[in-house]
Amino acid sequence: MTTALFFSVPAYGHVNPSLPLVAELVRRGHRVIFVNTEDFRGLVEALGAEFRAYSAIGNDFFEGLDGKRPQKVALALIMAAEQLIPEALALANQIKPDYLIYDTACPWGSFAAQITKLPAVVSMSLMAVASPPPSALLKGDMLITALSILFTDIDKGLEAHRRSRALGKKYNVPPPGLLDIFNAKGDLVLSYASTYFQPYANTVASNVRFIGRTLDDAPTDPSFSFERVAGRRLIYVSLGTINNDDVGFFKMCIEAFAGRDEFVIMSTGKRIDPAVFGTLPANIAIYAWVPQLDVLRHASLFVTHSGLGSVHDGLYFGVPLLLVPQQGEQRFIANRVVELGAGLLLKKAQVTTDSIRLNADKLLADPRYKTEAIRIGESFRAAGGAAKGVDEIESLLRERSALR
Repeated sequence: MTTALFFSVPAYGHVNPSLPLVAELVRRGHRVIFVNTEDFRGLVEALGAEFRAYSAIGNDFFEGLDGKRPQKVALALIMAAEQLIPEALALANQIKPDYLIYDTACPWGSFAAQITKLPAVVSMSLMAVASPPPSALLKGDMLITALSILFTDIDKGLEAHRRSRALGKKYNVPPPGLLDIFNAKGDLVLSYASTYFQPYANTVASNVRFIGRTLDDAPTDPSFSFERVAGRRLIYVSLGTINNDDVGFFKMCIEAFAGRDEFVIMSTGKRIDPAVFGTLPANIAIYAWVPQLDVLRHASLFVTHSGLGSVHDGLYFGVPLLLVPQQGEQRFIANRVVELGAGLLLKKAQVTTDSIRLNADKLLADPRYKTEAIRIGESFRAAGGAAKGVDEIESLLRERSALR
């Protein structure tokens, strides 16, 4: 039996895209040991994979960290790597896997792969790194966004670089640069996007494979009821699982959609108690959590923070997007959706009750947004999904075996 040791990070936007790949590996007879924090045990074990919990980090690892301050995140990831590399190596020594898989934001996985010299597969849960022409950064205010990201927390970026170099020296391997801390290198990189959706896809590294998404048509939570929707068009509102504590935003959405013909489902996440919104209009329901894929199967519009996982989910089901980015990386993703004609962008400074309502009306009234969302979703399916991903992994393993 071929054995994979999979290191991930405690963030649903990183874990969820990888689950179909895990399921397909298990279906084909691979033994998969998936390493993360306890919150993810149930999701992984339901697929038939084995689970191991990190001892050095917990479910709250990303609390206070987000893409608004990427250099702060890089420092946190490298500091975690200092603790987790020994843990990763001990697991590899105990399990003796045939290959490693690790999330793109998992530097301890990248270090472990170099140290053990095992075949390395990267689960690319972020947008792949491309090389756009300089003119691309001059579009709109993208240069300002890029410079803001670059010059925020420079001291933390320098400290992350210093610690990374120290780890490289300690383990006698090339250390990741600052960008590589988020975009880990490996023998094979599996991106859950498509070449159609990925900007400047022809400039990414040659070992990147765009496999898109494939999702099971069965409900993820059959107990979740859509009875109140009662045949109406459905609007879904979510700010994801990290930057989701903006009570004012949800209140504006309530005001924007109250009393309309559509039914509205909002997911606030665990930071906001839905009870704080008091008595709701009859056409609005608010939950701390919903089965997002099930909701999107029914949705006519998705108001989203523009996180890559959520954007992929919405477009997979052909749902037009009202994009409200909360951080720089999400702004780049939102721009791509707008560029392809599948959504509209609202900058944070532009978000008002009226702007939400007006842009939602445009998206619902003009069928071209739906058509383009469907086009992107079809490109995800056509890329081959989890089956293509496992084909690529098995091809890599055959090549490495032949070299040995």
